[in-house]
Amino acid sequence: MLGSCTRRGRAPADNSDVLAMFRLVYSGEGATQPLVDDCSLTKEQKWQLLFDRNWRSLAPSSQTKWLVYLRKWKKWTDDHIEQPEGYLVYPSSKVSAFLQSILEECTASNSKDPLGAVKSARKALRHLRACQVGIPEEGTEFPSQPYIAGVTSRAKTATAEARQCEGADPSCSASTLSNEEYASLLEAAMRYPDKQVGLCVAAMVSIGMTAGYRSDDLQDTRYFMESVSSVPAEPLPMQVLAMAHNAGKANQDAQMTYAALANHRQPHLDCLAYLSQHVLHQINVSKLPLMTLIHQNDMSWRCYRIFFRDPSMATSKQTYYDLSTMLLKVAATMPDVLVKTKVTHLMRCSGTVTLAAAACSMDVMRVWGRWARAEGVMGKSYLPKSPLSALPATGILAGFGTDFMTNHAFGRGTVAVPTSWIDCVVPHARVILQAVRLRNRMRIGRADLSGQHTVESILYLAETFWQSSPFMLQRYGLGWWALQLPAVRAIVGSTLFRDFEQQVINAEMECNARPLSPQLTEAFDKISKQVVSLSEQVALLQLSVKQPSDSPLAAHHNMAAASSSTMQAPAAKRPRIELAVEAQVGLSSGLNSVQEAVDEWFFGLHGFPAPTLLSDQAVQRGQRLSKKAVDSLSKRRHLPLRIHTLAVDRCWPLKKAMAVYELVMQRHRLSLAELRDAVRLSSPVRHPKAKGGKPAQSQHVNRSPGLPLISISQFATWVQKATDDIASMSISW
Repeated sequence: MLGSCTRRGRAPADNSDVLAMFRLVYSGEGATQPLVDDCSLTKEQKWQLLFDRNWRSLAPSSQTKWLVYLRKWKKWTDDHIEQPEGYLVYPSSKVSAFLQSILEECTASNSKDPLGAVKSARKALRHLRACQVGIPEEGTEFPSQPYIAGVTSRAKTATAEARQCEGADPSCSASTLSNEEYASLLEAAMRYPDKQVGLCVAAMVSIGMTAGYRSDDLQDTRYFMESVSSVPAEPLPMQVLAMAHNAGKANQDAQMTYAALANHRQPHLDCLAYLSQHVLHQINVSKLPLMTLIHQNDMSWRCYRIFFRDPSMATSKQTYYDLSTMLLKVAATMPDVLVKTKVTHLMRCSGTVTLAAAACSMDVMRVWGRWARAEGVMGKSYLPKSPLSALPATGILAGFGTDFMTNHAFGRGTVAVPTSWIDCVVPHARVILQAVRLRNRMRIGRADLSGQHTVESILYLAETFWQSSPFMLQRYGLGWWALQLPAVRAIVGSTLFRDFEQQVINAEMECNARPLSPQLTEAFDKISKQVVSLSEQVALLQLSVKQPSDSPLAAHHNMAAASSSTMQAPAAKRPRIELAVEAQVGLSSGLNSVQEAVDEWFFGLHGFPAPTLLSDQAVQRGQRLSKKAVDSLSKRRHLPLRIHTLAVDRCWPLKKAMAVYELVMQRHRLSLAELRDAVRLSSPVRHPKAKGGKPAQSQHVNRSPGLPLISISQFATWVQKATDDIASMSISW
């Protein structure tokens, strides 16, 4: 199995007793003064400077690791009261005795790395010793003192013996993933029953390997550090998604460093495809309020991490155990046992070996792995600030080799995805992007360029989601998580999707530089047949849900024969299907702006016609609108027609009239449904063809339970106040 998940690095929450050892003072023979030489400082200030320099400046993950060994030092000292000077890291003979006990403990437990444990304990004591005032110098550096160096030498010998024993694993990939193991781990993650865990692991493994992330990087990867740029490759430009970090134990200066991700040539290894699955699951299933917060210019969205074990933990940095536990759970479901010496560092090691095997230069690998900081100003300040600095490594890890600039044959990327499909998986994202762009351009409120980049990235991931969907269907069938979304299920069951998936498969075949082998051609044909079969099943499932139980079509035909039977039935004998307004108008599931309400009524939205044309088109298709659908559409007309009347009465542009009701929504925190209801009750607009009917009896707007009621007169006052405020604004509309 993968490396052990025992909590060897997590210290108890209360470490006050351990941290108290930092304040100890040696006052015996040869005591010295603190290294901070400034007579204007008090003793407390001098100690605080030492503590800040030697402890507080450490990364939290390093502090956690050292605290474990400091607690062992405290316990060992308590058990050996014969040792002098208590908890002080002095003399060196006492320190060496403690390190010897660590070595013996590792040897007894058959550890393969006693030297690593001894070095970690030595480093922890070095930080403690630096803060304990008065300890005399012993002539040499702490690690080189004779007693301590002797234990280190014995630890090296013990480590060599442990690794040369007969039971040692001779495998050359004990700390890396082979291509087969990588693909198998991704598939196990996608099939894992808990989709929150499985999709997170799939995205984490693929991005960790492609970007060379350490565990500390994965724990703190956030949404606000994303952007998409285009590289002019041939025959298709390469879209690069950049992910940035300004934290981590290897980045104490908080310098912004970047990693680049690109679509993989093989669909089942595409890191952006797995990232899109994970992100869209968070938005649609976990209900992450990311897009809403960006739209509201609420900067708290920047706290959200991409990888987390539970949605309740999404705003805080994850721990090593949060991520490693998920990875171990998924790895345990793989068909073959995965025996590795690393867990979350496994992906970084694997990516490095993959680059070396592809003859990537050492200079590029140093930039890719953020190892170039030793190269002076260029390696520390210039190269890490661009995701394109290690572009050759990105091309290799994306499966296009070193000649990716002239051989970027990314077939599925040439197939356009319908805009309405993108809107189904990321509702209102394009509208939010326009609003954020306008806000940034006009400098309204606080600028949020990172919010703009994040929405652009999510839209690109939504496009990648659909371009990889035929292959997801082929590999995971009806177990693909996205089919639980009604909008995705409806699209996959449509004839338009069948044409789309055939275009994707054909494009993948045409973009191969070499002629396909008979085996590969046969594989693509098999994929095409399986995907068509699955999408037909989804279509029939959709049809069976919509049809009434007493329908002749549902009573006499099973799912396997329903498709052919309905296609062969004469048009005159087709049953009249109730046209559900939810499915055809496609707006009641989540509109939230006045602009969308107006666009829906007058122009149509999300690929659907305007409601005024909907009834006529239904009649032409041999269908009819149900009474419920007619009533729902009728209630939607009041707000857009009232806005139109206001614009005509005051000779205003339509946008200025819309701004009145947008202002009312924002000031009084109304939803679009509440605004529509208030307009309908306060000033109903009679339809020209209406045949009587009773006026509205209610004097209050329907609201969610727990919210205060809104009277009609109160709403009319709000509208009048907003109208006066908009009229007084000197803005060019």
